Amino acid sequence: MANVTKASIKSSLRQSNANYFDNLADSIATLTDTQTVSGVNTFSGANTHSDFIATADDKGLQIGTAGISGLAASLQTTGTIAIADDSVQVGKYCTVSADAQTLTLPAVVIGASFIIVNIAADGGALLTISPNSSDKFLVDIAGAAGTDDKDIINTKATQLQYDYVHLIGLSAVGWLIHDIRGTWVDQG
Repeated sequence: MANVTKASIKSSLRQSNANYFDNLADSIATLTDTQTVSGVNTFSGANTHSDFIATADDKGLQIGTAGISGLAASLQTTGTIAIADDSVQVGKYCTVSADAQTLTLPAVVIGASFIIVNIAADGGALLTISPNSSDKFLVDIAGAAGTDDKDIINTKATQLQYDYVHLIGLSAVGWLIHDIRGTWVDQG
């Protein structure tokens, strides 16, 4: 695509829409076909540019003493997690670092919220999240209506460090998958 100048954009907008978009055109930074910024560019503040290295912060997580949005980590192994010990309501999120772990959710409590993070190195840990036997994920990973006692699985082959799922008790029979990162599949 050829480079379109700010002046030609402004001229076209003025012909069809008077000056409504004049200020918008003034704020446009034009890009050349090589996707580099052209023209006179003024940047303020501390602008440093280097090769991007993804960190937990860049992935929407802040792992460490500050936790996720001020929450404290609760390291988990296979077993049932508890609202009183591991939920957002008590200021915690769950982390899993060992391979082949299955976390079982408690019976749904409406409004309860769990954030479960796979902190193993890339390709290091299979993680299975299992609802209580009489509960389900209301909408499964594939986007279909959920089925009681069917798990969601963060596969080891595709797992990346800091893959996570955020679950919220939405109804008496199931959990809402509110947010998710990484490759997860439904139990077969």
